[in-house]
Amino acid sequence: MKLNPRTPILLFIAAVSVGLLAFDFDWLTKTLVLMAVLGAICYMIIKLDTQQRQLEELDRLRTGYEKLDKQAKLIIRTDLELHRTQEELDRKLTSLFALQELGQQLRVSLQPDAIYGQLNAQLLTSFGFSQGLVGVCRGTEEVTWQSMIGVHETAAEQVRHHLQASGWIRSLLANPAPRILTLPTTDPNAQKLLELLSASTVAVAAVVPQTGPAGCILLVREGQAGEGRGDTELLGILTTQLSSAVENSALYEEVWGSQRELEQKIHLRTRELAAANEQLTKLNKAKSDFVSAVSHELRTPLAAIKGYASLLHSGQFGPLVAAQAERLGKIEKHADLLAQLINDLLDIARIESGRVTMLQRPIEVKEFLETIVESVKPQIDAKHINLETQLDGITQLVGDPTQLLRVFINLLSNAIKYTPESGTITLALQRDGAQIRAKVQDTGCGIAPEEIPRLFQEFYRTSNAVNEKVKGTGLGLALVKRIVEAHQGKIWITSELGKGSAFHFTLPVEPAKTESA
Repeated sequence: MKLNPRTPILLFIAAVSVGLLAFDFDWLTKTLVLMAVLGAICYMIIKLDTQQRQLEELDRLRTGYEKLDKQAKLIIRTDLELHRTQEELDRKLTSLFALQELGQQLRVSLQPDAIYGQLNAQLLTSFGFSQGLVGVCRGTEEVTWQSMIGVHETAAEQVRHHLQASGWIRSLLANPAPRILTLPTTDPNAQKLLELLSASTVAVAAVVPQTGPAGCILLVREGQAGEGRGDTELLGILTTQLSSAVENSALYEEVWGSQRELEQKIHLRTRELAAANEQLTKLNKAKSDFVSAVSHELRTPLAAIKGYASLLHSGQFGPLVAAQAERLGKIEKHADLLAQLINDLLDIARIESGRVTMLQRPIEVKEFLETIVESVKPQIDAKHINLETQLDGITQLVGDPTQLLRVFINLLSNAIKYTPESGTITLALQRDGAQIRAKVQDTGCGIAPEEIPRLFQEFYRTSNAVNEKVKGTGLGLALVKRIVEAHQGKIWITSELGKGSAFHFTLPVEPAKTESA
C-alpha cells in the first residue's frame, strides 16, 4: 500500500502537539511554539507538494519523449521506405522512357536481324543494367551476337560457346519467360554463366516472334542482388517489344519482297500488253486496210451488176415476162443492200483509221430535226407510230451535220423496226453540264441483259422474232458508236424486256480543240 507523503508530517505534528502539552509552559508560549511548528510543517508540506508535482511532470515529460522518440523512428523508417520507393519509381519511369525511345527506334528498322542490334549502352543504363548481350538464334543450337554492351569480345565468345554447348539456347527458346540468375546458385550452367560475365546477377530471356528470327537477351546488374520482380517485368516488356518489332519487320520485308515481285511481274506484263496492243493496232489497221481495199474492189463489179440489172428491168433489151421482172427486182434490191453494206464497212474502216475528219460546226436543232423526221416519216406512217420530241430548250448542237444525221436516222430506224404498230418513239435532248445528252427511246420488245454488251460489235444482231423477219447487216450500231466517239462522246443502252429500249449518247456543248477524229 502506497502511503501519502503527508502522513509522516501529520504524525509529526501530532507528536509535537502532545509533547508541548506535556511541558508546563504558559498558554502564550505554547501557542507561539505551536504556531512555529505548524508554520514549519506547512512549509514542508508545500515543498513536498512541489516536488511531487515536479516528479509527476518529469514522468509526463519522460512518457512524451518516449512517444516522440518512437514517432521519430517511425518517421525515419517511413522516410527511408518512401525514398526507396521513390528511387524504384524513378528507375521504372526511366526504364519506361527508355522503352518508349527503343520503341521509336524499332519502328524504323526494316531488317529483322537488325532489330536485335538496336539496344545500346544508353538504353541499357536507363534500364538499370551495366552490361548486356543481345543475339539472334540460328535454329535451336546457335546464337550470333548483334549487340555487345560492356562485354569484351572474348568473354562474349565464351558465353556464346557455353550457351550452345550447355543446351541453354534450346531451353531458352522452349521457355522464353524472363528469369533472374543470382549467386549463390546450385545450377552449374548458371554458375558458369555468372562467372563468365563476372556478375552476381544476370537477367536472361528469349525473344520468340511468330514470324522472323528468334533471339536471346542477357543483362547484368552490378553491386546488388537484382530487383527481382521489377527486372522480370522490365525484361518481359522489352522482349515483347522486340518480338513485335521483329514480326513487323519480317512482315514488312515479306510484303516489300512481294511488292517488288509484283512490280516486276506488272512491268513484264505491261511490256507484254504494250507489245500485244501494238500488234493488235497493226492487225486492226491491216484489217481496216483490207476491208477498205476489198470494199473498193467490190464497188466496181457491184455497180456493173446493178447497172445491167436496171437496164434489163427497164425493158430496153426487150419485153420481160413477170417472172423475169420479179427476179431482176430481187437482184436490184440485194445489190442495194450489198452497196449499203460496203458503204458502212468503208465508213467504219475510215473512222477507225482516222481518215474521216469530223467537222465541228454549229447545227440548228429545228432544221436538223425536220430533216431527220422527213427521212423516217414513211416508215413511221406505215406503222402508225407516234414520234415525240423533247428538246428541253436546246436550240443548237455542235458536230458534223452529215455524220450526226446518220446517227439519229440509224437509231430512229432501229427503234421503228422494233416498235409495234401504234407504239411510241421519243427523241429527247437534255443539257448535262458541258455535254448534251441525247436519247432515242422506243416501246418495243426490249433487249436481253446478256446481249446489251455485244450490240455495238460489227455484224452482231440480237436473237428475237423481229430480226428473224427483217434482214440487216449488223453494222448500223457499230457505225453509230464510232461516229459518237469521234465526236468525243459516249453511247450506252438501257433496256427492259417487254417494255422497250433507250439508246443514250452524249455530245459536247463546245467544239473540240482538235477537229480530227
